[in-house]
Amino acid sequence: MSKLQPLLDSCAVGISAICAVHCLALPVLLLVFPLLGSSLITDELFHVLVLWVILPTSALAVLLGRARHPDRTVLLWVVSGMVILVIGALWAHDHAEAWVDRTFALIGGLILALGHIRNYHLCRHRN
Repeated sequence: MSKLQPLLDSCAVGISAICAVHCLALPVLLLVFPLLGSSLITDELFHVLVLWVILPTSALAVLLGRARHPDRTVLLWVVSGMVILVIGALWAHDHAEAWVDRTFALIGGLILALGHIRNYHLCRHRN
């Protein structure tokens, strides 16, 4: 098995977890540390940066995985998760309440992570 594919799946799951922690912890952190409101972690830039990392990482991991297994569920989950993340970061961030943006990010990240976990396990068992 290519050493790159499991690393990419693991990175994508980790980035999704960081995004989830960011979305869940940020409101509490802003109450405790109001100066964080002017930092990068609350800006739309954070979501765009995460997308610039997670989209190519996810795409490459799934393409490498598809070469090893025929499971279309992985592709469906990962693409669905990426689409939800993009909608949340680019549309909901500007056009909806803050909870909508966070909901898109959490659901998209969870679906994406589940797809990568399945991809990782399928590739691992194909060896």
